[in-house]
Amino acid sequence: MTEPSFTPIPVDLLRLVGADEAVFEPACAVYTNRDLDLAQTKLVGFDMDYTLALYHKAPMEQLQYDLTVDRLVSQAGYPEAIRALPYDPNFVIRGLVVDKQRGHILKMDTHGRVARAFHGHRRLAVDEVREAYAHVRLRLGSESLASADTLFSMPEVCLYANLIEFFERQVEQGTAAEPVSLPADAPHGRLLGRINTWKLFDDVREAIDSIHRDGSLKAVIMADLGRYFVVDDHLPLTLHKLRSAGKRLFLLTNSYWLYTDAVMSFLLDGLLKEYAGWRQYFDAVIVGGKKPGFFTDRKPFLEVAPLRGVEQTLGEVDADRFERGRVYQGGNIADFERMAQAKGEEILYVGDHIFGDIVRSRRDSRWRTCLVVEELEHEIRASIRNTDTIDALDGVDARRHALDDELALQRALLDRLEAAVGDGPAGQLDATARAGVEEAARRLRREVDVAKRHLRALDRQAAEYQDILDKSFNASWGRLFKASNELSRFGAQVELYACTYTSRVSNFRHYSPVQLFRAPRERMSHDPGSDASGRKKAARSRAGAG
Repeated sequence: MTEPSFTPIPVDLLRLVGADEAVFEPACAVYTNRDLDLAQTKLVGFDMDYTLALYHKAPMEQLQYDLTVDRLVSQAGYPEAIRALPYDPNFVIRGLVVDKQRGHILKMDTHGRVARAFHGHRRLAVDEVREAYAHVRLRLGSESLASADTLFSMPEVCLYANLIEFFERQVEQGTAAEPVSLPADAPHGRLLGRINTWKLFDDVREAIDSIHRDGSLKAVIMADLGRYFVVDDHLPLTLHKLRSAGKRLFLLTNSYWLYTDAVMSFLLDGLLKEYAGWRQYFDAVIVGGKKPGFFTDRKPFLEVAPLRGVEQTLGEVDADRFERGRVYQGGNIADFERMAQAKGEEILYVGDHIFGDIVRSRRDSRWRTCLVVEELEHEIRASIRNTDTIDALDGVDARRHALDDELALQRALLDRLEAAVGDGPAGQLDATARAGVEEAARRLRREVDVAKRHLRALDRQAAEYQDILDKSFNASWGRLFKASNELSRFGAQVELYACTYTSRVSNFRHYSPVQLFRAPRERMSHDPGSDASGRKKAARSRAGAG
């Protein structure tokens, strides 16, 4: 049967008729881990921060960093000198883990192996990583480990690295490292460094949490919204397109009313004549959601007075359904599904927080999920720029794997040959046969040695390509979604918990509101056609031919 084909329409004609959404690059696509049929989706919900509301990275992270440093100095007894420590926005990526016991920052792969580690801004050597973690099972629920899975965490990790270096220099110079000095009799079961790295991290996290909690961070942002937020001109049309297709939309954010109203007004008010204000885009508006507790607890919904500049709750809600125009606070998933008159896979939730938005909604409900990964645009564009390097690395990897497989077979064969002329069944061979076996073993031994040297050369070549590739993504940590040949911890979480993922909400405008997002067919290593299956088959064929 002949496959149908479509004649491409020139880009200038598409733009002429206002079909710009049909013109987009891979960085603006929606990617699929599990099939998602939008035709079956009744409700589409959104988080606000880093989902509907995208921040300008540099000023936002610098503000968090500066306010956290100020809080450490003014309230936690840290020295004035730390104000001079600079923020490096390029040092950290999402998905890192802090080892509070050692003061290390870790990038882990999908199997929990430490693929890369830094102490301060110094990258640990392979031997150092192996010594610290090769025989340790790291459990992310442990109090000694802290995850940095959100973009809000980036300043926190950078400041921690800066302070590690600052206080260790103090110790080297014989200066007291207050307030994180270690007493002479400090127990080394909990702490392994020269300063109290555990307290240092807890102090930093408490300081950054406090600027979020007490409203000081949000007060600065609200005073200059244009400085801190990206205005996405396509966002209103994307929401309108979903609504026009019969989808009901809801907002579910942990931010409270005053901040939510200010931000959403800035992003949406007055941009489409069909909507007098931002709340008209949504059939339900829920602030102060306290995710991930929203998915696990049973706190009631409260009603909020929807007044500009006023934060006032009006009491608990006793209703069978959400009403447009009203604003709700808190709540829980059971009451939400009852009042929304939809449940489980009829609901798609879009958020940026791998744990609070995605993991919990997947674990504790049947909601479908879309993860917003802002960094995806950089990752895809960097991949496209480095296509030649990626192809070269893939080629070297294929040769390494094939040679590894063949070496394993030939080594096993060499063992059999050597055993035949050793202490085993040697007496069963006559002189001619024995001489033939000995010569074959000598030849094979030389060939194995040559192959091992060649394999080491391929390993060095692969390492060089990998280093070039990693530095083109992030000089310190490499690719966000990968750790060498494995998925990174973050990449594995995206694959496991996010039905779909994309770089921003407005990318949905490129698709039909009844789009069926199809996931690629999964293969295991033993499946016919997989790379591993092909390598093993080729190795067996060469061994047999020899």
